[in-house]
Amino acid sequence: MKRKGTKNLTRTQRLLLEDCVNAGLSKKVIADKLGVCLSTVYKEIKRGAYYKKVRSWTGYYGEAHYKEVLSYSAQIAQEKYDLAMTAKGRPLKLGNDYDFVRYVEKRVLADGLSPCAVLGEIKRAKMFRTDISKATLYRYIADGIFMNITMKDLPVGLRKKRYRKTQAKRPPKGTSIEKRPNEVAERKEFGHWEMDCVIGKQETRSVLLVLTERLTRREIIFRMPNRKTESVIRCLNVLERRYGKLFRKVFKTITVDNGSEFSDFNGMEKSSYRGKRVRVYYCHPYTSCERGSNERLNREIRRLIPKGSDIAKFTDEEIQAVEDWVNSYPREIFGYATSAERFDEQVAALQ
Repeated sequence: MKRKGTKNLTRTQRLLLEDCVNAGLSKKVIADKLGVCLSTVYKEIKRGAYYKKVRSWTGYYGEAHYKEVLSYSAQIAQEKYDLAMTAKGRPLKLGNDYDFVRYVEKRVLADGLSPCAVLGEIKRAKMFRTDISKATLYRYIADGIFMNITMKDLPVGLRKKRYRKTQAKRPPKGTSIEKRPNEVAERKEFGHWEMDCVIGKQETRSVLLVLTERLTRREIIFRMPNRKTESVIRCLNVLERRYGKLFRKVFKTITVDNGSEFSDFNGMEKSSYRGKRVRVYYCHPYTSCERGSNERLNREIRRLIPKGSDIAKFTDEEIQAVEDWVNSYPREIFGYATSAERFDEQVAALQ
């Protein structure tokens, strides 16, 4: 049935229109076949018009001649339509704010931040006049509005991890997480940490010992020569000397997994001076979600120290740069403040 008014055709309708034109059908018949008005057919044929060469045979000896005939191409019409559609809609909210564009590109490409983190940082500091939403920023990147950033340049999205339910075959080396105070899980109190090892190349021994404070997400990274319990205790001794009298307030509890490097329960809890320095709790087997902050920030470390890297080849300055980068990352959960800022606020309150 013929429709009133003009209407944009689909790609399939344009292909059908091309077949009808090549078959020599009249425009009225074509309009009936497509279910559109006659004016739509005229406009569409004009949009996809082009001259094609047609060979003909003339003369006594059948000599070949070519002449140009006006025809219709569905491909040309579709390309013109797609190009016209890019000019539709609202003007770009970026306007001519080139400083905003350059800053976003620098922070994403050079500093490794996500567009969401960069946008939050800009809004928090009120750095530019441009004010766009997170969805708009990602759409502009996907549409190619930014010259130097594509979706491939962005950090890998979060993946949902499925945890299998397991039953413990033996008791933990020390106190189970089941006896950990509830306020630790609620993240309302400062001074509760998670601890894990980030493994490097399989043939090498060097590993990273990482500690994550649950409330502020502050990250502390040590490079250890091996995964022995003595190396872990040595790192805790360094922290105890670094924080002095504040240590017991800054480090109230540490939650670890059941790895062999954390098997010396008494050694980790015992102060190098006198008494007990910290309470240590062990997760259930194969339940890394009980150290969720640890696991999440390990992914950030892996962006700078990929799996399979030889950790021994990284200098102390490079390891420190990784720690500083993680702690200076603007985080949406803190209103785009950094973990370092939140941690310093908590330590200052203790003093």
